[in-house]
Amino acid sequence: MSWKAIDALDDARDATASLLLPFDAERWARLAFIAFFVGGFGSGGGGGAGNTGTSVPSGTGDVPVDSLPEFVTPENVFIATVGLLAVIVLLVLGFFFVGSVMQFVLVDGVVSKDIRIRKPFRERLGLGLRVFVFKAGLVLAVVLVLTLPVLALLFGGTPVGGLVLVVIPLIFLAIPVLLLLSAVLQLTTDFVVPTMIAEDRYVLSSVRRVLSVFRSELAEFGLYVVVRLFLGFAASIAVGIAALLLLFVAAIPFVIVGGGLAIAFSAAGVPLFSLAGGVVFGIIGVLFLLTTFAVSALVQMPVVTFFRYYSLFLLGSVDESLDLVSSFRTDDDSPAPEGPTPA
Repeated sequence: MSWKAIDALDDARDATASLLLPFDAERWARLAFIAFFVGGFGSGGGGGAGNTGTSVPSGTGDVPVDSLPEFVTPENVFIATVGLLAVIVLLVLGFFFVGSVMQFVLVDGVVSKDIRIRKPFRERLGLGLRVFVFKAGLVLAVVLVLTLPVLALLFGGTPVGGLVLVVIPLIFLAIPVLLLLSAVLQLTTDFVVPTMIAEDRYVLSSVRRVLSVFRSELAEFGLYVVVRLFLGFAASIAVGIAALLLLFVAAIPFVIVGGGLAIAFSAAGVPLFSLAGGVVFGIIGVLFLLTTFAVSALVQMPVVTFFRYYSLFLLGSVDESLDLVSSFRTDDDSPAPEGPTPA
C-alpha cells in the first residue's frame, strides 16, 4: 500500500531543492525574511541588570526614599510597568499578525516560485487578519477554560488549600489541552491556509472543507501528524545546532570590536558604564541581536520551505481541487520545473 503522506516527502524534497538551487541571494534573503515570521523562531536575549555603584544600606537592604528622584513614585512605577507590558503585548500581537499574513505570502511564493513580499502581503492582508483572529480566538478560549475556575475560586475567597486542590488537576488537564491546541493551530496553518487560497474561501468555510477531507483520509493525515512531529523535532535540533555554530562564528568580529573599544575606553579614562559607553556598546548589542535574528531565519528557511511543500503536496494528493502544486508533479519523477526568477 502506498502512503501519500510518505510519497509527499520526496515531492517536497525535490520541490524545495528546485526552489533553492541554484543559489540566488535575493531569493534566499526574501525567503529567510518570510521564514522569520512564519517559522516561529524567536531569539531571546537576557542579561542581569548590573550594579550602578549606588550605595545601599546593608542593614535593611532598602534604598532611602530621599535618594530617589522625585518622579520615582509608586504610582509612576505602576504606570510605567503597565505601559511597558502593553507595549510588549502589542509587539507580540503585531508579530503574530504579520506571521499570519506571511503564511499566505509563503504559499504564494512556493507555488509560483516567484518570491515576493510587499505585493502579496497587501493582497493577503484581509485573509491573514481572519486567520490571526481565528487562532487568537482559539488560544483565548483555551486560556479562559483553564484559568476561569482558578480565578473564580480566588476572587470567591477560597483558602489556599482549596485552590491547590483545583490547580493541580488543571495542570494535568492543561498539558493535553495545550498539545491539542498546538496541533490544531499547526494544521490550520498547513491545510486551512492553502484551502483559503485554492478555493477563495474564508476561515470557517475552509475549516469545514478541510475537516471533510480529513474524515475521508483520516489515516493519511494521522500519519502526516506523526511524521511531521518527528521530522519537526529532528529539524529543530539540527537547526539549533547549525544556528549556534554560525552565531559563534558571527560573534567573533563583535567580540574583537567590543574588546578593542573597551581597551580604547580604558586607555582614554572613559568608564565603560558611562553614557558614551552605554551608547557604543548598546549599538554593538543591537547589531548582534539583528545578526542573531538573521542567522536564525536563514538557517530555518529551508526547513520552513520543505514543510510548506510537504503539506501542499499531501493536500493536493488527497483532493485534486485543492492541489496548488499540480504543476510540480511529474510522471517520471523528474525534478520540478523551474519557475521565473524573482524580479
